Amino acid sequence: MRIERIYVQKFYFSKVLGAGFIIAVIMLTNSCVSHPPKHDTQAFGAIGTEADMYVFAPVYGNEPLLQTVLTAFVPEKTAAQYLDRTSALYIGAEYGAVPSVTVISTGSYPTSLGDLLFSKKDGWEKHKATALSNTSYYSSAVADILMRERTAFTLLGTEQRNTAAFLQHIADPHPPIFPPRFQALPESGSIGEIGLYTRSGSRLITAMLGLDGVDLPIRSIELYLKKNIDSVYQCSAAFEAVDARSALVIRLLLSRSMAGEFSVQGSSVFVENADITEKELIKLLQGVFAAYHF
Repeated sequence: MRIERIYVQKFYFSKVLGAGFIIAVIMLTNSCVSHPPKHDTQAFGAIGTEADMYVFAPVYGNEPLLQTVLTAFVPEKTAAQYLDRTSALYIGAEYGAVPSVTVISTGSYPTSLGDLLFSKKDGWEKHKATALSNTSYYSSAVADILMRERTAFTLLGTEQRNTAAFLQHIADPHPPIFPPRFQALPESGSIGEIGLYTRSGSRLITAMLGLDGVDLPIRSIELYLKKNIDSVYQCSAAFEAVDARSALVIRLLLSRSMAGEFSVQGSSVFVENADITEKELIKLLQGVFAAYHF
């Protein structure tokens, strides 16, 4: 029964994510975002504090990688058009009893065309958000979306997803407390650096190491990626283990699976100057999605 449940979750979320990216693509206009952009430092507040994993992905400098990821769900041309009009993605994933993904994208979006883009004949229903002074938003079987001129808010999930909480987070944002480096990413305007932070690190590290079904003693993970040359990303990371002894085990496992500079300080393992190709990174991301059943 557990295997069947996981299979159903993976199948469903592949459809959900596909629908989500199609939604984003529908919102295209003829104007493009100028690069490099200024990022919205408050966007994560609309995701809230309860997500299990957070990702910040600036588009500028990462177009080939993000386009490859998006083309798993939409045609290549469509993905390129969407990225051309988006400056950054802020993502929060929850994998509890009712898994969901919140995507905040900043760019340029045609708010005046909402009724045309999200029509009833295509499965959308228009609603008024009382928490947002009766601002219009649109719902389908797998998504809720609310557009502003420079920001699009999307909740992806089953029909049991918490739409009310999603809208309340937009109306009354509560920025999560992040580690200093992750917090500084959108604030610093660092060009091209992708950041991932999870407080549920065991699932992520088992996906990274290809150890399906193994529960490793990890609390949190910070992962940072910045492209240098020849489609190679330089990776740095911090792994917070449950104790100092576990940190030594984690360091050993990591050193056998990736090249880089490793150090241990107490219960923390640090990785610097680990190179990973776009192809390897895409494979890693696929493993992460599978581990989180998205």
